[in-house]
Formats: sequence, C-alpha cells, structure tokens
Amino acid sequence: MKARFGFYCIGLLALSLGVSLIIKGELGAAPWDALAVGESNLFHLSIGTCIFMNGCILICINALLLKESIQWLAALSIFIIGMMVDYWISMGLTFLEPAGFPQQLILVITGILLLGIGISIYLQAKLPSSPMDTFMVAIHRRIGLNLRNSRLLNEAIAITLAMMFHGAVGIGTVIVACTLGFIIHIFYPIMERMYGKWS
Repeated sequence: MKARFGFYCIGLLALSLGVSLIIKGELGAAPWDALAVGESNLFHLSIGTCIFMNGCILICINALLLKESIQWLAALSIFIIGMMVDYWISMGLTFLEPAGFPQQLILVITGILLLGIGISIYLQAKLPSSPMDTFMVAIHRRIGLNLRNSRLLNEAIAITLAMMFHGAVGIGTVIVACTLGFIIHIFYPIMERMYGKWS
C-alpha cells in the first residue's frame, strides 16, 4: 500500500511540475493545458480551476466510451493536479523567466519528460487517474489503438478545442503532442516493472 500511495503522489508531483514547466516555457502548452490557459484568459479563472472543470467533463465522456458508471473519484486526481499546477505557476516557479528561445525550449523539453514520466508512474498505482489520461486509455480500449496512437488522437482533439478557445497553442504544443505518447510508451513498462518489485 505504501508503494502504491508513493507512486501515486510522486507521479502527480512530476506530472504537475511538467505541465507547469511547459506553460512557463511560453512556446505553447500541452494540448489539454493549452485549452485550460485559453479558458483561464477567457473566464478569468486560474489555470488549475479550468483543468479541474475540463476533467469533470471528461469523466462523463470516459464513462460513455468505457460503458462504465461515472468514476467521480477520478475528480480527486484532477483536483490535486489543478491545485499543484496553480501552486507551481503562482509560487513554486516564479523565479523561472526564460530569456530567449533556447531557454524556453529547455523548459518545454524538461517539462515533457517530467510529464510523460509522471503519467507513467502514477498510473501504476491503479488509483483514480486523471480524466485526460483515462481518455487516452478509453480510446485505446474502445478503438484498439496502441497507447502512443491513442495519445496522439487524444492530443489532436485537445488542440482543436484549444484553438477554438484561443488557448496557448504554439510550437511547444506540437512538440508535446508528437512526443508525449512516445515517452509514455517507453517509460510505462519500465515503471510497471519497478512497481512490481516494490509493491
């Protein structure tokens, strides 16, 4: 149980830090986060609040795709992620002000690695997942795509919505969309083996 809870907490911590670093890079946020940034500017809410709201909507969509009852406990994960993102952006990472494209790119790449690794870690705990990640799994099971391609479709849908809401879509968004699924595809089995040893 300790390993399970530890993986869950460490995964969410890494995930939220990765999300925040990508946003701080100002080259375009990860697709679902780009949507949240657009909604934040439009509705004058915090980014974390918008992440939570979008997650609640996806919880309902996931239930339909998986033909399961609504997993309201999944709101816990997205609530924690939203709070952590608000903390990192408003307090934890205020010292980070990238000067020029190279530094921005470093933040984005570091953020993508942390995001992919964080997702791969916390999914092992089999506790309520972020609705955005459950959406990837729902696509994987419903359509039969592998995790990498399921993530790509997931991101394509999010980018479309983000553009509609004038979100933070840029070259960083494209980089995330094209690489995050690959990172998860690599690290998920590694973290699965690690979890098997420690649990």
